[in-house]
Amino acid sequence: MVRDRVRDAARAAHLTQGQLIEQMLDQRRKAEFWAALEAETPDQEYLDELAEADAAFADDAEQGIARFEAGQ
Repeated sequence: MVRDRVRDAARAAHLTQGQLIEQMLDQRRKAEFWAALEAETPDQEYLDELAEADAAFADDAEQGIARFEAGQ
C-alpha cells in the first residue's frame, strides 16, 4: 500500500511522513518548473537580437581596449 511505502521511506530518511511528502512535492514543483523552462523554445527573432547584442558588445569591448592601449 502507498501508506506503508510512505511510512517506510520516511523512517529510512529520518523524517516524518509529512516532511517526506513536503520534500516530494517540492521536488515535483522544481521538476515541473525546469521541464516548462526547457520546453520554451526561443524564436528566431530573439536569437537574432541576442546575436546582434553580442556582436555589438564585442565590438564595443574591442574599441575600448584599443583606446586604452593607445592611452586615450
